[in-house]
Amino acid sequence: MKNTKVFLVSFLIFIITVSLINTTVWWLESTYTWKRCLAHGGTLSITIMFGWIPALIIGYDYEKYLDNKNK
Repeated sequence: MKNTKVFLVSFLIFIITVSLINTTVWWLESTYTWKRCLAHGGTLSITIMFGWIPALIIGYDYEKYLDNKNK
């Protein structure tokens, strides 16, 4: 059950990060729609390079939190 919780928290943070990156690109690019920014190659590249880092950090911290909570 612990691994499922850590996965769900990490996945949620990844989705939030993708949404924030996409919204930032959408605000900076006035001619694209939000959907087009999501499918743009530059946005996908930035997401692949940097989007997993916050999810990894928060997932690791949450796992440590669950380990300490059960002791």
